[in-house]
Amino acid sequence: MTVKKVIVHKGFDKRHRMSDDITLLQLHRSVDFSPHIRPVCLPESNMKMPEETSCWITGWGMITEDTLLPPPFQLQEGEVGLIPNEFCKNYFPSEDSSSSSSRAYGIRDDNVCAADLINGKSICRVSTPRPSLGSAIPGAPSSAG
Repeated sequence: MTVKKVIVHKGFDKRHRMSDDITLLQLHRSVDFSPHIRPVCLPESNMKMPEETSCWITGWGMITEDTLLPPPFQLQEGEVGLIPNEFCKNYFPSEDSSSSSSRAYGIRDDNVCAADLINGKSICRVSTPRPSLGSAIPGAPSSAG
């Protein structure tokens, strides 16, 4: 399967570092849904999900805080739980949290924090890929972060 078009969010990295960090991939042809291929529903921007809600993270970026994903760039995913932003701020303090244009990494109100602190999975530490997406919105697979 090949990608026809990469659609990066128009606000990516504009308001602050890594803001609106989401990208859609348009495939060259349609796919049939299966247990391994399912649609992903995005939540409304004002939807508040309860802490500890289970969700899945996916990506091709860093596999640890210091290690880029090596070729052949296999999509990584992991199951994590939502955690309070205040908790994340302990791990990612912003150098100047009052500045929305700060280039420093930091947790802002529009971030969604998720991790599996017991098994060490987070946005920068993902376990072996699995073939399906989990559900953060009851009844539908979701990408919330």
